[in-house]
Amino acid sequence: MSSVFITMICITEEAAADRCKKYADQVLLVSMDGFRYDYPEKTPTPNFDKMARNGVRAQYVNNTFLTKTFPTHYSIVTGLYDESHGIVGNTMYDPQFDEIFTLASKETKWWDSGEPIWITARKHGLTSGTMFWPGSEVEIQGMYANKWYNYDKSITFDQRIDIVINMLKHDKFNFVTTYFHEPDRTGHIYGPNSPEIVEKITEMDTLLGTLLDKLTANGLQNKVNLILTSDHGMTEIDCENKLLDIYNLVDKSLIERTVDSGPIMHVVPNVGQGDTILNAINNHPHFTAYRKADIPDRWHYKNNRRVMPIFVVSDEGWSITENATAIRLNPGKGNHGYDNDLMSMKPIFYAMGPNFRSNFLAPPLRSVDIYTLVCELLGISPSPNNGTLDNTADLLQPFNNDQQICDGAISFTSGRLSLLSWILSVVVMVMT
Repeated sequence: MSSVFITMICITEEAAADRCKKYADQVLLVSMDGFRYDYPEKTPTPNFDKMARNGVRAQYVNNTFLTKTFPTHYSIVTGLYDESHGIVGNTMYDPQFDEIFTLASKETKWWDSGEPIWITARKHGLTSGTMFWPGSEVEIQGMYANKWYNYDKSITFDQRIDIVINMLKHDKFNFVTTYFHEPDRTGHIYGPNSPEIVEKITEMDTLLGTLLDKLTANGLQNKVNLILTSDHGMTEIDCENKLLDIYNLVDKSLIERTVDSGPIMHVVPNVGQGDTILNAINNHPHFTAYRKADIPDRWHYKNNRRVMPIFVVSDEGWSITENATAIRLNPGKGNHGYDNDLMSMKPIFYAMGPNFRSNFLAPPLRSVDIYTLVCELLGISPSPNNGTLDNTADLLQPFNNDQQICDGAISFTSGRLSLLSWILSVVVMVMT
């Protein structure tokens, strides 16, 4: 009888190990584009407050430079700086391809320097789904997410929520993303200090409430670790008084090509004209032109062929273009893309779920560390990246070897609280 009893205990331990794990194995990553870190201070946001109260809120995110939508979003999901993943702008020129990248560019060759989480998950035998994210429509390492959608702005925000809930509940995907293009659009049109942005913040808070309610209604609140973040902030611009046409400073014959405009501009000089262009731009008090080799190291931006020989950065609120007349025909009041050290460029970070701490205000964190955090939650090894788990480990609930999650519920698998100990005590009582 003793040997039978011992065998029974061994089988039970193995079965428990198969069912139990350190973390819940579903992560939902949500981006609200252009949601500046201090927007929740502009108006009551009960649902953001709920996430902070029941989870984690960081003071702000130190995002990557360039602070534009595609580069920053791709840094979040790859853990790489722009110079490493190669998406150095919403618009960029590749001298090897002799082609221009736009927001519609889906060819693998533009994106293959980074590995996003939905691919990392699949490489480790997990499943993933993307309801929009920059790069999610691209074949990377011969793969896509298990389910993905071509970007379609007409799909309503509520419909996007329903789609990701279905991915989590019915498809049971381990990693899921979704993306909302607000409040970025409103910030561009009206500026970050407008009544319209306050109204949009209220709408996004209501949307967050819908997401939280549907997670609960579908029994997912204790199975899914939810991360809500953004790519960048927003600042006021003045296209009448703070807009520079580069050809008012530099003769057009000196420049072979310009790439991008607004907060930054890449310039390809004609042969022998680099110094003349640099001096002309740097004579203006609100613009700084760098030789590529002199771009500040803190931006992690210069070591890529898609960064041109001269790189121009505008002071906050100023803009540079090659056609000021066209810009002034349809001016916006807000923009981003400026130095990532500026507080106006900092985005939000909230997280809530079975493995996050409660009511925890975290110090500023780095966007490149989100990739390693998600990999940790999924129990997979990250691919090479510029982040570290050390910077986000404090966001997670303290964990010891006694505690595991079994079928979505927390269980204690050693000590007197374990199921095995209880079985043992019952058997001992019966035998005695």
